[in-house]
Amino acid sequence: MKKDPAVIEANKISRRKKGVIKAKSEFFRAARYGLTLQEHRIIYYAILAGQQDGKPFEPVELTVVAFKELFEVSGNDYYKELRKLSKKLVGRSVEVVYKDESGQHLLQAAWLKGINYNAREGSVTITPNDMLRPFFEGKPFSTSEYYFLIRFTSQYAERLYELLKSFDHKKMVDFDVDDLAQRLAAPPSCRKNYNDLRKRVIDPAIKDINEFTDLAVDLREKRGKYNKVTTVFFSVTKKKVPKLAERVERGEFRPPLSDEEQEQVIRELLGEDAPGEELPGQLAFDGGEVPE
Repeated sequence: MKKDPAVIEANKISRRKKGVIKAKSEFFRAARYGLTLQEHRIIYYAILAGQQDGKPFEPVELTVVAFKELFEVSGNDYYKELRKLSKKLVGRSVEVVYKDESGQHLLQAAWLKGINYNAREGSVTITPNDMLRPFFEGKPFSTSEYYFLIRFTSQYAERLYELLKSFDHKKMVDFDVDDLAQRLAAPPSCRKNYNDLRKRVIDPAIKDINEFTDLAVDLREKRGKYNKVTTVFFSVTKKKVPKLAERVERGEFRPPLSDEEQEQVIRELLGEDAPGEELPGQLAFDGGEVPE
């Protein structure tokens, strides 16, 4: 008996959301990057999908509806907003210092090769940058639960969680305040004022980690000259993973869109950039001519 495509899609999304992302511990420690919570979700969704399917860093397809939900976009103009957010996401990069048999390196790379909206299918294809693949395979590695990420409310929670998990064997992890602020990509104002850093970045992240993950974290401080906080210590203990929330609701499945519907999707993605009448010339990749 042939399974309902909607059920297949829902089960796939449910499996993704329960997945565990694996990356080298050194990557989480050495990498420098700043991602919003929504950007984290989408990038890790694409990496996780490849790991789960045994096709690491290959293109991953999901429905526009699912893509929209990962970005938490709503409203009547969500196509326009989605395009703006995904365009920004494609430009996100990461820096990582690493060492191999040929010496030490500083890698600067984009997280993604690109995002392709498939109007006919009503789907989006995300292609991770395979230059990063070596950092997400092999041992030793740390794990990051995707289920935790989709429940976080602080954009700094995932990054702090990754850092603490990369020191999985330690019960106490310490960071110089300036170094931690840089690792968490804290706003410039928070890097100048520790009280702001703690209030806006560290405390919300700890709250999310304690509420939603398998770690219980407590913060201690070391003060230096003029009573200035110079070092922070994270006391880390493991706890039982919280129960999963209800299974993901049935995914939405739609048949391929008509030519008219496809044009409407593209127009909504373009927003104010869309022409009044015909769409601009489109490249034909099937050997056809390029319209003038």
